[in-house]
Amino acid sequence: MKICITRTEKHAYSETFIRDQINGFQSLCETYTIHSGRYPERKEDGNLLTPYFFWVIHKMIKVFVGRNNFFSNYGVKKYLNQNKIDVVLANYGMSASHMVIPCKALNIPLIVIFHGHDATDKKLLNEYKNKYAKLFRYASGIVVVSNDMKSQLVRLGAAENKIHIIPCGVNTSMFDSNEESVQQKTFLAVGRLTPKKGPLYTIEAFNSVLQKHPDSKLIFVGNTNGLYNECQNLISKLKMEKSVVFTGILSQKEISDLMKTSLAFVQHSITAPNGDTEGSPVSIMEASSSGLPIVSTRHAGIKELVVHGKTGFLVNEKDTSKMAEYMLLLCDDFRLAKSMGIEGRKHIEHNYEQKKQIGKLYKLAKGIVFSENNTHK
Repeated sequence: MKICITRTEKHAYSETFIRDQINGFQSLCETYTIHSGRYPERKEDGNLLTPYFFWVIHKMIKVFVGRNNFFSNYGVKKYLNQNKIDVVLANYGMSASHMVIPCKALNIPLIVIFHGHDATDKKLLNEYKNKYAKLFRYASGIVVVSNDMKSQLVRLGAAENKIHIIPCGVNTSMFDSNEESVQQKTFLAVGRLTPKKGPLYTIEAFNSVLQKHPDSKLIFVGNTNGLYNECQNLISKLKMEKSVVFTGILSQKEISDLMKTSLAFVQHSITAPNGDTEGSPVSIMEASSSGLPIVSTRHAGIKELVVHGKTGFLVNEKDTSKMAEYMLLLCDDFRLAKSMGIEGRKHIEHNYEQKKQIGKLYKLAKGIVFSENNTHK
């Protein structure tokens, strides 16, 4: 089987899960990748899919006719045809919707993976309403990362029998937990400072913790864009400057090392004003793999990643007082934090091991390719 995997960016720091997906498929079958843009423009080596002259014309006219036009379709179709691709696996609904035309022209099955904002952002859903309708009709398989996302896509018009719940998963061998109970009151948050991550709510909750445990610390890891200024303003207002740290982007090893010395992982995810929600956050899976208890919200796929009262605690969105209460409980009971972390590691190993999840994707793709009943309309 020859598969072509698409992604919008080649080196996005927050998309290690897609790079892991590609590496996993490369060990199972002949794998090709294209990237750069919602409608991919480049091969893995960075070369354009279309001749440079065509690429320039495409850029000039796409404002008027959209991403799909002869000059862009030419290169994608040629690439898929020359490499005799059997199936396309497109990451994100937007990209997949643009891949319908070339796949349909070549009668190549298409599988789409929705990851989060591509299924919930109101502006995006309005922009892609018609394209998504065509995608839902043509796609042979629609992959989502949580039950909540499945329900959302059904509401948008996707056929339930086409939808498969396959979270990204995590390579647990990359994250070792501390064998001893952590004795310092450090709370860790990893991710972009976007509205749906709720960093302002996390800071508010931590402020209550700080009143009773002035030696506690909150560390944010990730790009300092988005709500960074708002976070700093709140921290300054609450006089927490010495207790909250923003590290910027760190390597996976650096994050793993931080997790070994942290008491718990915190993330107050919410439904953003634009409707954007989480999928199944990889950072939470990584933290559980590291043996950290999780304090988060009853939001999207998080409800499946965290077993309330066993591997961590979940609160309602925007309930910062309850979040603070659970954070304080962990500060007061290191043994509880350790036991929850151990159970969290077991939960991830059993339900979200990356190799198993990629195996499910591979089985789905292979079944679609070799199915005698595979037809496209």
